[in-house]
Amino acid sequence: MADVEQSLITDEHRAVIGVPGPGHEAVIREEDARRMRDLLGDNDPRWADGTGIAPPYVMAALDPGPPGRGMPRILPGGILTQMEWQFHRPFRIGESLRVVHKVTDIRDRLGGRYGYSVIIMMETAFIDTEGEAAASMLRTFTQFDPAGAKGGDE
Repeated sequence: MADVEQSLITDEHRAVIGVPGPGHEAVIREEDARRMRDLLGDNDPRWADGTGIAPPYVMAALDPGPPGRGMPRILPGGILTQMEWQFHRPFRIGESLRVVHKVTDIRDRLGGRYGYSVIIMMETAFIDTEGEAAASMLRTFTQFDPAGAKGGDE
């Protein structure tokens, strides 16, 4: 891609900012919590079998990632560049949570190894049956054009 002299972000792209997607229901299952604890070798007694509490990282099993149609595709390549988790309370085994994605920001980035790129921030909320947030996740994605890659590190 030739050097970009103006933003490729359109009003149509900006229109998705703050608009929640349809979401999906996810249930915190004991077997998922156990599998993740075993995988990580976590023996913390706070979320051992029988406590009714799931480890906080079980949220990674609840969400397969943001839906492709919920995030604007501006450039052909993309990578997850940052993830931040925030927990408001413990997860309970057996509880149902609504998982909802929304784009919170879209901006240009000039320069760098791939030249012009687009930064997209997406929030995922895990909402309980009372409508309260149990946790949230903020992901930052960088979209770029691999054809615009420059040699070496910058």
